[in-house]
Amino acid sequence: MRSPNGLTNSYASKEFGSPNIVHNEAEWRALPQSSEMASSGLRVVASRWRAPMEIAEEFVAETADTHHVVKVVLRTMDIRLSAAGRTVQDGVATAGMFHVTEPAVSARCLFRGPYDVLHLYVPNDLIAECARDMFGHEQALFRSRSDPTTDPTVELLGRALLGANQFKDSFARLYTDSVSMAIVARLLASAEQAAASNRPKVSKLAQWRLNRAIEYIDAHLAERVSLADISSAAGLSPMRFAAQFRAATGSRPHEYLLRRRVERARDMFARTRMSITDVALLVGFQTQAHFTTVFKRFAGQPPRAWLHSTDDESPAK
Repeated sequence: MRSPNGLTNSYASKEFGSPNIVHNEAEWRALPQSSEMASSGLRVVASRWRAPMEIAEEFVAETADTHHVVKVVLRTMDIRLSAAGRTVQDGVATAGMFHVTEPAVSARCLFRGPYDVLHLYVPNDLIAECARDMFGHEQALFRSRSDPTTDPTVELLGRALLGANQFKDSFARLYTDSVSMAIVARLLASAEQAAASNRPKVSKLAQWRLNRAIEYIDAHLAERVSLADISSAAGLSPMRFAAQFRAATGSRPHEYLLRRRVERARDMFARTRMSITDVALLVGFQTQAHFTTVFKRFAGQPPRAWLHSTDDESPAK
């Protein structure tokens, strides 16, 4: 994006205009065109904004309404950053700081010297999907606070992401997707934890309501089960039920549902010779790929490896 004086970051555009997986921005926070994003095969797009020279430059951009932008500071620098007309930071930003700008927000940044920043463009629907899998709902925050925050794990993952350019083709995309998703999960978990610490203490779900919820889940494992379905069986509103269910069990309703589906799948593997695909469908998963991911999360191994390990442990016939 051009600065108010009509200049672009000439150093970035001339020296770092490469076709790498993690490309170098010629314009500040310039989200690649949809065609370029589709050709890359990446859901989270990463780019780097840097210049080693002693120069003062100011840039303006607006985040797309379809994405959040995560800024990870890679070197200590002096900046004045504002978002939606509010000053976010004015002064020294140390390496490891990160900040999330929400969709459709105008941002402005004055760089008062050398700078090096990693930008991640994270689709809103990906955030909702991850929040649904992690917490059982899509309304998770993607930031713990509006001011810049330091997180050593986010910094390490951001620097690891820069290594994607040493790989080629499909492996580079797999590496980038994996590290990017780890960053997204970290930010979601941190935000959820911060929000939970500010919530008032919730009473546990009454035992009879808990019994009804568990009975409903077990009876409908093969079907599409929503939070509204389970809460209705327990006689509560979805939000009130979800909070009280977690207080009673230590798990979110969606997490409990997934765990019960995996337990049912393990039981079916032990009692039948059905294929992995058939078992996945019978316990409520729409695809084998999703089933494999969830099964590994709760069982510690993918279904095929788990089956082999149980065969090895069986007494010789």
